[in-house]
Amino acid sequence: MTIQENTIQRFPFGIPLSWYQVAFSDELEPGEVRRLHAFGRNLVMFRGEDGTAGVLDAYCPHLGAHLGEGGEVAGNDLECPFHGWRWHRDGHCTHVPYAKRIPSGARATAYPVCERFGMIFAWFHPRGEPPLYDLPEIPEWRSPGWCADWEHREIELTTHPQEIAENGPDWRHLDKVHDMQMAENDFVFEPDGYGYRWYLGGQVEMGESTLQGVNYGLGLSTFRQGGVHDAIVLTTVTPLEIDRLKFRLSMLSRAPEEEISKQFDYHWAFAAPDFRIWEHKIHRKQPLLCEEDGPIARFRGWAAQFY
Repeated sequence: MTIQENTIQRFPFGIPLSWYQVAFSDELEPGEVRRLHAFGRNLVMFRGEDGTAGVLDAYCPHLGAHLGEGGEVAGNDLECPFHGWRWHRDGHCTHVPYAKRIPSGARATAYPVCERFGMIFAWFHPRGEPPLYDLPEIPEWRSPGWCADWEHREIELTTHPQEIAENGPDWRHLDKVHDMQMAENDFVFEPDGYGYRWYLGGQVEMGESTLQGVNYGLGLSTFRQGGVHDAIVLTTVTPLEIDRLKFRLSMLSRAPEEEISKQFDYHWAFAAPDFRIWEHKIHRKQPLLCEEDGPIARFRGWAAQFY
């Protein structure tokens, strides 16, 4: 079996349309150009002098030079290192240094960018269509009483975004994998357009904490924990290829500074047992389910809109 055949067998669908985190904001300075690989493609990311980020296909439409190898920011555009053609973040050509006029149809493949709460997201659609939904605000970001910056960690995993998004509605795995026992009415799953809400324990208390989350597409999950130390944990996934992605966990907290790292380590340790399962499982298109398996079928019906 070839690598491609094995990939198709594991995940019989392509990369889903969604917003995906490609960097933290402080990783890209004004005037900086960075290479990027995502969505099975070579891309380039840059920040104009006005502070706005852009993401383009890595290869210049003119004669194919890699814009991330010697390309420079010129004002708010990206200048090709080969012939000096300049490309705006929306993909249109703004300048050809030796031409009387810019050729009609001179466009680079551009990816819409949304920068919020200290993170840079790029929109992927397999047919290049514009964003279908918006990303949320995170009011905890830079709010008094909350830690100033995201505590975060990342890992590359050989899995697919839908597998990770499905992990939330699949609450039956919590007992076996995470040693977290719950009753039948402890989990609520509510699809809503291009997102879904879930409540662990319904607006219910788990010990001294309340747990609830919202997913936005298949690329961003927000999880809020209320209790002794309020926290918000973001899970973002960025598909590198169909069967490989970057998994990031980020946390803001109201805990004392000396306790934040310990609190984050707890959340990472809670997620870590899933890694091995994700990396070695396959996607069953027609899974064998019992009626107590929870909302997996409903989740899959919701997820189908991203392909």
